[in-house]
Amino acid sequence: MRLIRHPLVKRDLLELVDHIVESTQGDVAAASRRLDEIDALLAEIAANPGSGMRLSAPLDGWLARHGGRGHRITIVFKADPQQNALYVALVAFGGQDWMSGSVGRKTFVNESLLSQNRSKAEI
Repeated sequence: MRLIRHPLVKRDLLELVDHIVESTQGDVAAASRRLDEIDALLAEIAANPGSGMRLSAPLDGWLARHGGRGHRITIVFKADPQQNALYVALVAFGGQDWMSGSVGRKTFVNESLLSQNRSKAEI
């Protein structure tokens, strides 16, 4: 399954690393461990993309999974089996308001599918 991240997911990860390094007085290894936990959770999601907490409006069709040590990592995602794609809208850590943050990120799915369809039409 192809992993397609919203462009702001990179910012999510950078902010997560910054937060951990600052709150642990410079423990980069702790931030690295959390990134490993995110990778492991993404692998679990890809292996079973229908599993997760189903979200209601305005995020109908999207799911959230919590994982990592203490279940402090949240990933909001949507699987598209026809495209063999897993769309990741947001990665949150700790007590972040991931529901509000996810709402503005769900539109990239349609844009991504449109660009894929345009690319296929151009071939």
